[in-house]
Amino acid sequence: MISNAVIVLGAVISVTVAFEPHFSSAYRLHFDVLTANILPYLLFAWLAVMAKGMLTNVVGVALLILHLVILTNPQLLAAIWPAVEVKYSGPLLLASLLVPLLFFFRKPGWLMESTE
Repeated sequence: MISNAVIVLGAVISVTVAFEPHFSSAYRLHFDVLTANILPYLLFAWLAVMAKGMLTNVVGVALLILHLVILTNPQLLAAIWPAVEVKYSGPLLLASLLVPLLFFFRKPGWLMESTE
């Protein structure tokens, strides 16, 4: 339940970040920003399917909080990578932190199949 809410809130945050105002008083959706921001939540959805439990919920809430902190405080990552746009590098950094968890919780193919 919590993991579903994390994925939905992450998608909403990703879409919100991807809309940017244009000089003609219109908003444009930047697909590259959307893709970079939604990638951690796609990896988290995969993790939530493989590893169900309280640890997954804690990782999801931490992912959501870190994503919001990175987006609201761009100077945190600007000190590390001054020339990189935070809208791209922050979510990609979060996604790279989730990859080891995916390898740790992976299951063989026959365990992932449904027996219905």
